[in-house]
Amino acid sequence: MTKALPFTALGLARAIKGVELAGRFVVGVRPDGTLIVGDKPVDVASLVPVPEQDTPAPRRRIGEKVHGDQGAAGGA
Repeated sequence: MTKALPFTALGLARAIKGVELAGRFVVGVRPDGTLIVGDKPVDVASLVPVPEQDTPAPRRRIGEKVHGDQGAAGGA
């Protein structure tokens, strides 16, 4: 069973418009409809990891040790 939301889309849009008219920025909305307000907009570019943090982890086989040593079933 789902619970009815304590707010409507129209009420939320009205609240966001009021925040913007006051010269502030809505940076988020909580599930209960509470607006998270900030003095400046969120820079979404800062949410993307830099390339050094975005590289995938090296692929390892099952049984291979973390430091690259071959396991008991290791090869040549």
